[in-house]
Amino acid sequence: MTSEGKTALLMIDVQEGFLDRSYWGPSRSNPRFEVNARALLGAYRNLESRSPSLHKLIHVNHASHNPSSPLHPSAPGFAFQAFARPNPGEIVITKNVNSAFIGTNLEQVLRDHFGFEGGRLYLAGLTTDHCVSTTTRMAGNLKVTGKDGVVVFVEDATAAWKKDEKSHFDAETVHAVNAESLQEFSTVTRTHEVLADWERWAPR
Repeated sequence: MTSEGKTALLMIDVQEGFLDRSYWGPSRSNPRFEVNARALLGAYRNLESRSPSLHKLIHVNHASHNPSSPLHPSAPGFAFQAFARPNPGEIVITKNVNSAFIGTNLEQVLRDHFGFEGGRLYLAGLTTDHCVSTTTRMAGNLKVTGKDGVVVFVEDATAAWKKDEKSHFDAETVHAVNAESLQEFSTVTRTHEVLADWERWAPR
């Protein structure tokens, strides 16, 4: 994207509970997830501070109904990871299912922000194959970015797990296949490409 327009960044489910690898699977993809997600947050906050009417940072967290889940609201794992904690005044959307659009006001928040002008919605967070993928697909179907808007899946700012030791697919394969499957719903890109756009709009 060569010119600045309206954008929003959804940072999805970067919660302490996802540090419990014994719960989610034996291995995780993308060792640079934290580095990339942190870089996106820092750069986007800089962008938003310069043009708050154009840019909107939205944090999403998952409140599981399963009492044994590390993402249950009563569990320590429900908290955001330290690097991804919302700043005062930033929007937080709490969901109970994979899609951040179900049972929340996210769709209205985005439609109010983008209006008819269109813009770009960036998605990152956890996990590639569950909540980030589902929310990306619904964003594309709902056309929440306006008539000419674009949904952008930042694939190396997400991560996935190998499901169990008996699985035929390792974590990187799960990640790659799910990212590729989102091509029809979004523009799939990488952190350095997104940061380059943002730097052009709001150089530090």
